[in-house]
Amino acid sequence: MTQQFDAIIVGLGSAGGIMAEQLTKAGLRVLGLEKGPEYTDDDFAVKQDELRYYQRGAIVAGVSVDPVTWRPDDRATARVLPWSAGVLGTDEPLYGLPSIGTGGGTLHWGCAAYRFREADFRMRSAIAERFGEGALPEGSTLADWPIGYGDLEPYYERVEQEQGISGRAGNIGGVLQEGGNPFDPPHARDYPMPPVAQGPGDPPFVRATQRLGLHPFRQPLALNSTEYRGRPACVNCGFCHGYPCHVRAKSTTQVTSVPAAKATGNLDLRPHSRVLRIHRTADGTQVRGVTYVDGSGRAHRVEAPIVILTAYALENVRLLLVSGINGNGQVGHHFMTHNFGWFTSILPEATNPFMGTFNASSAVDDYTSELVPDNDLGVLWGSPIISVTGDLQPIEAYHNMDPRVRRWGLDLKHWMRDNYRHMHRMYSQTTNFPYPRHYCDLDPTVKDRWGQPALRITHDWEDHDANSVTLFGRYKERIAHEMGARAYWMDSPRPPYHLSTHDVGVHRMGEDPATSVTDVHGELHECRGLYAVGGGQFVSYGGYNPNQTVQALAYLSAEELLRRTGAGALRPATAGTVA
Repeated sequence: MTQQFDAIIVGLGSAGGIMAEQLTKAGLRVLGLEKGPEYTDDDFAVKQDELRYYQRGAIVAGVSVDPVTWRPDDRATARVLPWSAGVLGTDEPLYGLPSIGTGGGTLHWGCAAYRFREADFRMRSAIAERFGEGALPEGSTLADWPIGYGDLEPYYERVEQEQGISGRAGNIGGVLQEGGNPFDPPHARDYPMPPVAQGPGDPPFVRATQRLGLHPFRQPLALNSTEYRGRPACVNCGFCHGYPCHVRAKSTTQVTSVPAAKATGNLDLRPHSRVLRIHRTADGTQVRGVTYVDGSGRAHRVEAPIVILTAYALENVRLLLVSGINGNGQVGHHFMTHNFGWFTSILPEATNPFMGTFNASSAVDDYTSELVPDNDLGVLWGSPIISVTGDLQPIEAYHNMDPRVRRWGLDLKHWMRDNYRHMHRMYSQTTNFPYPRHYCDLDPTVKDRWGQPALRITHDWEDHDANSVTLFGRYKERIAHEMGARAYWMDSPRPPYHLSTHDVGVHRMGEDPATSVTDVHGELHECRGLYAVGGGQFVSYGGYNPNQTVQALAYLSAEELLRRTGAGALRPATAGTVA
């Protein structure tokens, strides 16, 4: 007999955990399908293992299970994209798909928790107003969001208070706050925790940027600086980005929202469950449920009048496409990702980069978003410049060492001896405009072990992308000189990676069903009751990490979904013919 629920959530990660918590607390009976494990505290009790997590990607779905192919353009043949395509040459989840299992990408993330600025929601208009209509990228599908910062501000605050964010707001109610980011958008109140302990390599960055007339601020992090809601503070173990947290200080939905949803008794959580198809009514206008396979390979069909895809932007798209859901041809289009522009310096003073968390550091927003200075490279949108001071273990340091030095023998040993404890890194996250030539579809030949097509990405770095990295390299170089760097090197403006776990835009939100996939709240225009929530909804992409906006959208979508359904009064539809 087919089981029926009030709602089915596919993926219990960053957004899915929040959706599960909100719906179950309202009384809905929810089935949560997670293709990875259901983790417990014991799973991560001993996690300081660089080989296991960084080099071998223990919490990442590898290409043998979740193949993704890539090609630079329509004329090329796609190849399976190795997770080791990035400069670091590893299987840690930076240049591939995010972690799997309860918590999803919030298991491995470095916890940077930025709100988007007001201008990020109206990027197209802001560029046209400053540079003129003619400056807009030719052929780009860049557009303004159908919502603004003011619409999301209450949900940003919910993320900060309910998930737990540390930092110091720079703008509270329109009043600038000492020690905060002077370019902050307005907050209703401060973060619930102060900034985490500062890494030893950060003060040189702060002093240098201040001497250059910039405005450094401590980054907001989804990481406990003090005990918060029963979870302890960060212990600065030095194994953070790419690793789970062994003390539960990291704000992952595996320790925040998923346990809260389970405590209601309304969540039926099924790990190792991979969804194969979304079912609709015969006319395709209403969702009916899904078919999934469990860990033993048995197929199950389950039904609900609400199905919510929160399995990461790219997997959401693959599930829609294999289910034949793409009525207007927009699913998979408008692909955007981040180019990090890594910059590494060797400083005179010891930085001890193996200590502390990845982002126990500062950033400057003087060049961010619409604040990008006039320049000779035609760069239209800016990015923060972020100091990285910790979470650098020896193998990662090896992959990140000076490319002019031989990586074997005495040269390697002497370089590591003399430089490892003096390394400092900076990065930016430059804007990647959407174009029709950047998209995701199904690979015609590569299939996964269940016989389903792999996702294929068609993307290459545009001139504006490369010029943005070059421009911000100049700013980083100026900062490095001011820090007294003995040596420095930077990443290529056209790096070999084309995924970043910051991939967005591929099921764009909008008011026009002809040019977008979902409405503002994530419901698909072409299928009632089917939601795709997360970074795939983004319309444009600035220089900030996406996760806090992903989670704000999850709170927004959950609230509206409950309003539409009568906050728990919904009951499963009766079984019928399924397309």
